Formats: sequence, structure tokens, C-alpha cells
Amino acid sequence: MARGAQAAIAVGVAVFGFDADPGVSPSRALQVLTVRRTLPRGELGARERFAEAAARVGAEAGVELAPRRGGRTDRLHLVAIDDDPGRGGRTVTAWYYATASLGALDGSGAWAAAKSLRLEARDAAALRQATERLRQDARQVGGAASLLGDVFTGDDLLRLHVALHGGPEGSDRTFRRRIQELRDGGLLRPVADREVATLRARVPRFRSPAGTGGRPPELFRYAGTGGETEQLVALRARRSA
Repeated sequence: MARGAQAAIAVGVAVFGFDADPGVSPSRALQVLTVRRTLPRGELGARERFAEAAARVGAEAGVELAPRRGGRTDRLHLVAIDDDPGRGGRTVTAWYYATASLGALDGSGAWAAAKSLRLEARDAAALRQATERLRQDARQVGGAASLLGDVFTGDDLLRLHVALHGGPEGSDRTFRRRIQELRDGGLLRPVADREVATLRARVPRFRSPAGTGGRPPELFRYAGTGGETEQLVALRARRSA
């Protein structure tokens, strides 16, 4: 770099949300936060750490990514460092990915279906890297649960797996059997009975499908610490050995 020239230091973040509505096509279920058809991005402040700047950029777009007191501290995941010696001067960008509950945004951002999103080359490359990291993380129960929010069903996990990977390994029945194993093992904790009625009144997919009279789905919370290595879909080879 020529003497006296300075590089701009920036952060960008790919924030993923998931639409668990059974009526939404898997090709549109995975959503990405955008700001005027780009990923949220901004320059690093003089006294900011990279993760702090990424959280600020996300907040300006409408989602809260900073850790709450006593809450998760690992919401932001570093994906890549992009060094762009563009015509206007070099810009070094630290790219992160995060997950957030899909819903109304209090900021400049908007949700867009990830598969149909068209971005400029730098943002598109960052999104590809972030999506691949998300796919890998969501093969673990904790990573999948982070996209579904605090409460979810076994079918929510199945729809998420289809949206990210194209379908479970083996049949749907094998997948649901695996969910039952995770429940029995304590990694998925049934929601307390005192909360269920309120949740079902508020969220349509937590109730029996209209007109079926069938049994409503069981509601779960993720009960792991984030350090487990349990795959969401796995053959029970240890039992057949």
C-alpha cells in the first residue's frame, strides 16, 4: 500500500431467520436480513470491537444481536475476512453470521428469501460462506434450535432440515424417531403444561391442523449447553453394533 494510504475497516453481518409456517415453501423458508438489497454493513468505530460493531449494524437494521445479561454470548459467528483493494481505496471487512427470530423489524432492514436474493459480488460471496457455516452448525441440535426460537415442535425441526439440506437422512419416520430419542435423552425438554395453552392460542402451528381433530404437536425447548455433539439426524449405529 502506498505511503500515507489508509484502509477502511468495516464489518458486515448475514442475519438468518426461519419461517416455520407449514404453508411456506422450503425454498422460501430461510430468510436473510437486508438493507436496501444488501447485507447490513458499516465501518468499525474508533473504540469498537468487531463483534460490537456487528451487533450495532444489526441493531440499525432492526434486530438485537448483542448478548443480554445472563443470555447467550455466542450469537455472532465470524465467517470471513474480506480484503478488497477497490478503486476508492482498500476496505477490510470482517463478516459475521447470526440467527434471529423472524418477525417485525425495528430499523431499516427487511427480510428476503435467501434462495432468491440477488446481491453484488462481495455480499454474495459473504452470504455463500455464511450459509455454508449455518448449514454445518444446524446439523447440531443447538444450531437448529437457534433458528426456531425459544419454543418449537419436532415438525419445525424437520422443515428446517429440509430447507437447509433438502431432506432428512433416511425417512421422515427415522427423523421423528430421532427427535423422540433427543427428548428422552433430555436434550429437548417438553414445555411445561402451564404454558402450553397460551402458546397454542398464540401460534397456529402449535395447534392441531384445522379440521383434523388430531393430537396437537408436543412443544419443546432446547435444553443443551451448546457443547453437545448430537447430530439432529443420525442412524443408530451404536445400537446395531
